[in-house]
Amino acid sequence: MTTSSVFAGGLLTNTNQSAAYVRNPSRDAAIDVDAVYYNPAGVAFLDRGFHLSLNYQAAVQNRQISSTFKLYQFNLNNHTEYRDFNAKAVASVIPSIQFAYVINDKWSIASQFSIVGGGGTCEFKDGLSMFEGMIAGKILAPYTVNQSLTGNQIIYGLQVGATYKIINQLSVAIGLRGVYASMAYKGCMNGITVNGMNSAYLANIATMLPDGEEKNYLLATSQLISDYTLDCTQRGFGVTPIVGVDFKMGQWNVAVKYEFRTKLNLKNKSNNSENVDILMPEYKDGVSVRSDIPALFAIGVEYSPIKSLRLSGGFHHYHDKAAYGVASDVRDNTIEGLFGIEYDAHKVVTISAGMQRTKFGFGDEQIKDTNFNLSSWSIGVGAQFNCTRFMKVNVGYFHSFYEERDVQNANGIPTMNNNYNRTNDLVGASINFKF
Repeated sequence: MTTSSVFAGGLLTNTNQSAAYVRNPSRDAAIDVDAVYYNPAGVAFLDRGFHLSLNYQAAVQNRQISSTFKLYQFNLNNHTEYRDFNAKAVASVIPSIQFAYVINDKWSIASQFSIVGGGGTCEFKDGLSMFEGMIAGKILAPYTVNQSLTGNQIIYGLQVGATYKIINQLSVAIGLRGVYASMAYKGCMNGITVNGMNSAYLANIATMLPDGEEKNYLLATSQLISDYTLDCTQRGFGVTPIVGVDFKMGQWNVAVKYEFRTKLNLKNKSNNSENVDILMPEYKDGVSVRSDIPALFAIGVEYSPIKSLRLSGGFHHYHDKAAYGVASDVRDNTIEGLFGIEYDAHKVVTISAGMQRTKFGFGDEQIKDTNFNLSSWSIGVGAQFNCTRFMKVNVGYFHSFYEERDVQNANGIPTMNNNYNRTNDLVGASINFKF
């Protein structure tokens, strides 16, 4: 149940849009069919004719929350003050398609369909520390509780654009991406008791008491330990304007891309959601939740010292603070640095590797169970096989090394100390055609 991207990129942005990225994430100055996404102005430098790329990816991410809270010891089913809340986010099929048509020496058109955000299902079978901590911290007595939470997020993107080559060395691009967000969240917190008494029992006792503090306390406690259920879907549509510039001369290529902020209003439809407004009012039925995709500035450089070798680098700046919604709740904007290398080991085989450094701008007070993006180092390795003059195959593997985060007074609960961590693995394959 997180509002963050499952894969590589910013808070709400997936940058793993091709199998070529998986084997080498430094794609910002690439001249290939996946330039439709990474370097739209670079499409002008492809060979004349049609280009098509069919991409498949699969990803698995594990999320771990190790929580310490003395009041957990009041739990009659687990008397320790330590808890582990674990989840696995799985996306077995992540498709993307890129298409480009170089019409002549000046004009090109391009299109792409992909998963631009989210894409996986994440299940916390034992719930989250923030919810058990709330019960333990307010009851201050022996209790029981059962909980589970599952979230699914996917943001589809359909992009179209055109490229114009001003001179032989310089091209510009403009495009639009329509995005459709579809989210689904299910969860429950039930079986809550205090000193062996459930909500109905406490409410019944309260009805037999005269008006006063004791009656009010029992009624409030009865409300607190009643069942909580969540069954919410969210839908929303937005548009992303995109512009790009590419300058190519000799052994050098320099590219710039800017994606404007995508305004997203997600409309809630909640069924059978009892008391959801107490714990998570943002999931109440009929409520509109703002969750913009931040603007992105990207610049990339590629240098080929010899014909068979290409070195590349890139820089990303996500304008999180200027967006509205979860992405704006940060201390600093997200930045990324990338580096990659490709070598034509044979006329049939190109091997490659790359790295990506992602630095998020969260302060400790902004890290929560439902939103803990962690800074990371990632590496990608793989190869491209030139099967024929008209067909290429890409395969790659991508792994992220996350920086653990220790947070005191986690989720705003005094004396709760949480350790947050993740693992992430991604594989990809594609077939590229030219005709």
